[in-house]
Amino acid sequence: MSKNVIIYARYSTDRQDEQSIETQIERCRAIVDQHGWNLVSTFQDNAVSGTSYKRRPGIQQLLRYVERGGIDIVLCLSADRLSRDVAHSAQIGKKLGFHDVELWTAKANARISDIEMNIGAVLSQEMVEQGRYRTREGMRTTVQKGKAAGGIAYGYRVKQAYDERGDRIPGLREIDEAEARIIRWIFEEYAKGRSPKDLAVELNSRVPAVPGPRGAKWRDTAIRGHVSRGSGILNNELYVGRVVWNRREYRKNPDTEKRVARHNDRDEWVVSKQPELRIISDTLWTAVKKRQMEVEQSFSRTTTNRLNRGHRPQYLLSGILECAHCYGPYAIMARDRYGCTNRQKKLPIDHLGGIVCTNSKTINRFELEERVVTAVPDNLFGADNLERINRDIKAAVTRGQQHATEAPERLRSEISAIETKQRAIGDKIAERLMAGHAAIPALDHMLDDLEQQRLTLSRQLDAVPATSEPVVTPPLNGGLLKGAIAAVRTMLSTREDAFDESWISIARQLLQKVVISPSADGKSADLSIHGRLAGILSAQEAWREASRELRDQQSAQFVRMRSAGAFKSVADKTKFLLRCKAILGEREKEWMLLQVSVVAGAGFEPAAFRL
Repeated sequence: MSKNVIIYARYSTDRQDEQSIETQIERCRAIVDQHGWNLVSTFQDNAVSGTSYKRRPGIQQLLRYVERGGIDIVLCLSADRLSRDVAHSAQIGKKLGFHDVELWTAKANARISDIEMNIGAVLSQEMVEQGRYRTREGMRTTVQKGKAAGGIAYGYRVKQAYDERGDRIPGLREIDEAEARIIRWIFEEYAKGRSPKDLAVELNSRVPAVPGPRGAKWRDTAIRGHVSRGSGILNNELYVGRVVWNRREYRKNPDTEKRVARHNDRDEWVVSKQPELRIISDTLWTAVKKRQMEVEQSFSRTTTNRLNRGHRPQYLLSGILECAHCYGPYAIMARDRYGCTNRQKKLPIDHLGGIVCTNSKTINRFELEERVVTAVPDNLFGADNLERINRDIKAAVTRGQQHATEAPERLRSEISAIETKQRAIGDKIAERLMAGHAAIPALDHMLDDLEQQRLTLSRQLDAVPATSEPVVTPPLNGGLLKGAIAAVRTMLSTREDAFDESWISIARQLLQKVVISPSADGKSADLSIHGRLAGILSAQEAWREASRELRDQQSAQFVRMRSAGAFKSVADKTKFLLRCKAILGEREKEWMLLQVSVVAGAGFEPAAFRL
């Protein structure tokens, strides 16, 4: 029987591969034709590192396709196209194995085992780490020689200098006098007392226009930067002829896969003096630093400016408010009033044609929160909904007990698989040592990790009871859920700043974002709720419309039947009306189930609902 196949291809920017996406797919198609398989679909990730996982849409789509069933083989050019990270490789392998999907590579024209995939991921990850180390050390040497190791800062340009062979010398830079004048003006005006926001607004409004860093519009954050990080125009020590490198390092958060900056100790910094790159005098630099300290001290004394308070209160809708015009965030502009931050900062918006956001509507925080929370339907936690939710909870507990009875056999199988991997890695290490190759620390770490996993599984196996007692779950109490929403409403009515985080969590789980726009008459603000609550409200609105149509149809049918003499007695009319009521009740239950599916479903619904 012909097998169903999915092809996956990836092109990386971290380490350029000579194989293009088209070539990879062509090679894989040849394998599919050779074996007479059925090609179901092709997925690809363009210019994405193999060390990423969540941020690769192609691999995520592939795994979701596999979960739907009906796939026998995933085919790629080589295992490193699928992943170059040990943990991600193991995760992908487990998912494929769970759904009985084989992994094939076009290079080997054969199926590869989990251990082959994992060892390949170890070697690829080690290669990536070595490349990063060599790159960073090369940058260190470049900086120590007085050259630029990265991008060119605002105020400078690439210096065109050539060696005796006529080749351009890379890494050299020189002052761009036009941009340097802007730098001096920014420092002088800030020292006089002007804010970074005012400076950005003036630069953006000049005629002719003054392009900001990398040709973008000027923003106050680009000028202000961050003092401790040395970022921003006002904190760049290169302007006083001092180069500081390795102030920070970046690590990838394994949960979000985003880079996170960490400060290095001062003894790890690489500092060199280049007086020929000085733009700002020491006197002006000192004046700016003095004013920055004064500003910081003034903000540390205030209790109302939330932008500068690390311990600011957590408001109910913080971080999920959006402007309908520029799609920027809404935040506290004055005491207890939300407004568009892009409008307040007078930032030109590219998708608005370079103009400042026109949404000047502000809204009182308490009014906004009350309108959103009041929208939570009172019957959301009604009897019909709770009955469905309790059934789902009971079914989940039953499934969990079934898995518990299967746990011992599963644990023994996993322990056996880990021991097989340990033997294979041990053989690989011995083979490399016998051939005179250098040891790879990652293989040793992999062995240690596997041993830790084996010990953990063994302890779990020892802890499995001989018999498992049935678990009885108390039914979900609708009164408690109603009480949670009522508690949020009560706090809103008393206008307390300090919300209980548990109540906030319950309310925010119903929301994805709230979009704010001026009303048609400009006197108030229109709100558009996106998320689960929007789905619930939309379902209720749809039910009200559907019930009206159904009642109208039943009334029209009643009139027709009465005119045709179908009713012989009052009992016939009563029977007809009761049947109509029953039909309406059944339809209403169907809509209630829709509401529960929106509440209990994973993620946010794409629906929106206007208040």
